[in-house]
Amino acid sequence: MTGPLIRRTSALALLLALGATALAGCGSDEPDESDSTASPTPTVTTPAPEPTTSEPPAPTADVPALVIRPAAIGDAQVGMTRAEWEATGLFADGAAICAGELIHWKDDPDGTALRVLTDEDATITQLWVTAPGPVTDHGDLQVGSTYAELAAAFPDITAPVDDGYDQASVYPPGEEDGLPYFGFLLGAPADEVTGDTPIAAIAVTGGTPADFQYDC
Repeated sequence: MTGPLIRRTSALALLLALGATALAGCGSDEPDESDSTASPTPTVTTPAPEPTTSEPPAPTADVPALVIRPAAIGDAQVGMTRAEWEATGLFADGAAICAGELIHWKDDPDGTALRVLTDEDATITQLWVTAPGPVTDHGDLQVGSTYAELAAAFPDITAPVDDGYDQASVYPPGEEDGLPYFGFLLGAPADEVTGDTPIAAIAVTGGTPADFQYDC
């Protein structure tokens, strides 16, 4: 015969078992955070900086539209004394590039395009240009024109001769006559001059060859 204590114990055990089963069957509808896949971290792309370009420096002076004639550029003439060139207002005392220069063009104090040489008394012996702008009265030649254009304007021009710094010089006929004349500096050595070789400088003198490579 089973006693009341045993029956109560059995009933209690049954209730506990039923409760455990019920709890096991209850689950959360929310997903387990541990099972979720983490979102990837977005990648930020920094655009590469655009390359910068530097502009070449502009000349310090605007080159006047001068006419180049034998022994003259504009109103400046080879042979002018100090009193004569001072009256034109074109020049001022002081060197443009070399210490030995006595005067310079007021329009180009740094000598980037216009140059002038004198003797020790400041009498002008040579005028020359080294930038486009001024043109010759014969042939409309300027710095940057080609040797082919030069030869067409002056068919009897002398053959190119080396004139230092990988350049060559040529002259129209007449320099041996003691007459004012042009001198043209070409941008290549004499043996490399072609029709496309550019004119690098144009000089005018008073009957002697242009001094393109003078000592400072």
